[in-house]
Amino acid sequence: MDNNKQNLTTDELSTIPLDHNWYQKLAVNFEIIQRYLDKIDADDLKNKFDDMSEQLNVCETNTQAIVNILSNYDVPIQIVNGKVVDTEEGK
Repeated sequence: MDNNKQNLTTDELSTIPLDHNWYQKLAVNFEIIQRYLDKIDADDLKNKFDDMSEQLNVCETNTQAIVNILSNYDVPIQIVNGKVVDTEEGK
C-alpha cells in the first residue's frame, strides 16, 4: 500500500462528535497495546523457537532410537506418520 494513501481510521474520528472521555479511553487502549508490543522481542522469540525446535529434534531422535532398540528385540512396533504403533507379528 502506498504510504501517501495510508490513513489511520482513527484520523476520521475527529469528524465524529464524541466526548473527550471517549478519546481518553481510546488513548489508554493504545497505551495498553503499545506496552505489550514493546515486550515483543523478535530475536527472543526466534531464540525460543530455535530452542523448542532443537528439543523436538532430540525427542524425535530418542524415540526413533528406542523403537530401533525394541525392534532389535522383536517387539512389534514401528513409527508410522510420526507415531509409534503396534504392528502384528510377522509384518
